[in-house]
Amino acid sequence: MSTRLPNRLTRFFGRRPSPRGRSIPRYKVILHRSERDLPSVVRTLRRLAHFAEAEATYRMWDAYQTGRTLVLVTHLERAELFVEQFGAAGLSASVEPE
Repeated sequence: MSTRLPNRLTRFFGRRPSPRGRSIPRYKVILHRSERDLPSVVRTLRRLAHFAEAEATYRMWDAYQTGRTLVLVTHLERAELFVEQFGAAGLSASVEPE
């Protein structure tokens, strides 16, 4: 059996992506130390990043002690969305290239 797409699907979808194609650049979402109460930082991390209680608490303490912590690595649009959401929740975050 052929693995080629039927002609009408090939016209619609174009060529299949090459496995050696360029990868999407990745960006780090960095959470900075906050002057807010610490339990609210944990709640925000759990709500936005879907961390478990222990992971959110670890990230909160890391940001508190070192001034910043890595939240996640993703593509640029999603990283910018997280920064906006953290900002709306009253937390300071930034995006850095990986």
